[in-house]
Amino acid sequence: MKLNDPFGRMESRHQLGYESMRDAMQKSGITTPKEAWEVIRQSKKRALQYICIGVAALLLVTVVLPKALPVTVSLALFMTVWIASSTINGQRYIQRYIDEDLKSESKGQQDDN
Repeated sequence: MKLNDPFGRMESRHQLGYESMRDAMQKSGITTPKEAWEVIRQSKKRALQYICIGVAALLLVTVVLPKALPVTVSLALFMTVWIASSTINGQRYIQRYIDEDLKSESKGQQDDN
């Protein structure tokens, strides 16, 4: 039994997230580690864009409504943590996909040659 996840809920949630991502990658035709690394690169770029757009929108709200500063700062912090966490989990899933599925497939192809 793990102290930080005694009932295995987080582990099962991560497993479902990984399986969903793996199915999406396979349907999209991502079949090489190079293509998967490109997805990781694009996800980092997209996450940074979302954070910049969100912070800019919240700054605009703060300029219009200065009394809303505590709310907008809280929202900006929450949004940044949420996007970063989602991006990191996605990158872990893609890395696992590369390690478990793509490398084992490439080894199988090398054995056939």
